[in-house]
Amino acid sequence: MLSEVSHLSNLISIKFQKVAMLETLLKIAPIISAAASIGTLCIWAVYLQIFVGGHRRQIKPMLVINHGEGRALNAHCLVTNMSKEPVHIQSVVAKVLADGKTHTAYITDAEDIRRSGVATGWQRMTRQGPLQPGTMVDMGTFDCILEYAESTAIENGGELHRKLDEQAEAIEIIILGIYGSEDLLIGASRKFDLAKAANGAGLRASEALTRQITRRQERKKLLRELNEQL
Repeated sequence: MLSEVSHLSNLISIKFQKVAMLETLLKIAPIISAAASIGTLCIWAVYLQIFVGGHRRQIKPMLVINHGEGRALNAHCLVTNMSKEPVHIQSVVAKVLADGKTHTAYITDAEDIRRSGVATGWQRMTRQGPLQPGTMVDMGTFDCILEYAESTAIENGGELHRKLDEQAEAIEIIILGIYGSEDLLIGASRKFDLAKAANGAGLRASEALTRQITRRQERKKLLRELNEQL
């Protein structure tokens, strides 16, 4: 008889414990639900960030500026479009550092290429034009670009004590273009140091990669400078 009473008492105690546990769960259910919702939101936020980052990398314009056919001044300046969509090259700028001064020349008009007689078609007339994804365009040789910059400096009243290719310390090539739905010009630049040697000057890229001009303020400045040249 006593064992039956004890067993019944244990059953009642277990039942009350279950009821108490259920009541506790009902009380904290909103908290658990909110925590689960926040956790799910965080997971989706991470996925969204990964997706947006990947999408931006895919649509981000990228131009590569390099030299080809050697490292002498007669090497060619090559521009490759590594973007997903075509880029229309709008302007090409050469900035030459010589004797502590920077000489800026807009070399979009391919006057030096016409004189060289190397290129044919539209490339003989201008450096402007569409560049398809994964394709490359020849901007001419660096010595021709330096001659172009020299004639531009003289036309603008600059004083040159020697030929520009003899005193140049570095040359920076800047490409400005139109890409997709961008409301501003896109741009890329690369600087090449000119090292003097017994057999002539040689080119050496001062940076391993082409710098992509992405800052909106810098792009606005380049656009203003370009408008002043029209």
